[in-house]
Amino acid sequence: MRVLIADDDRDAVMTLGILLRSEGFEVQLAHGGLDVPELVRSFKPRVVLLDIAMPDRSGYDVAEALHKDYGVACPVLIAVTARSNPAEKLQAEISGFHYFIPKPYDAQALLGLLGAIDRSSEKTA
Repeated sequence: MRVLIADDDRDAVMTLGILLRSEGFEVQLAHGGLDVPELVRSFKPRVVLLDIAMPDRSGYDVAEALHKDYGVACPVLIAVTARSNPAEKLQAEISGFHYFIPKPYDAQALLGLLGAIDRSSEKTA
């Protein structure tokens, strides 16, 4: 399964990329929000892990743009943020995110979620 990771924290992107690759995922990395729409077009990920608070383009804005461009064919969007409060979760839902994961990552929970998404896409294929 293809996963695009977008976060302005380069260490977080690299670490998460290494983890997902070691688990067999095909991974593309982005160090901000501006590149995400083009990477979605070219890489065609099943899942986009998208940081909310990026200085160049917020994850909320990127999620809304992806939903506008792809509609029901939009990749599964997972919001990632260090601010895990009810207002953030609500804004993520309104912006079109399918899931919300707080930082720091719980690696096993994230891998479990990605595995479930992968299995659900196999059933619909």
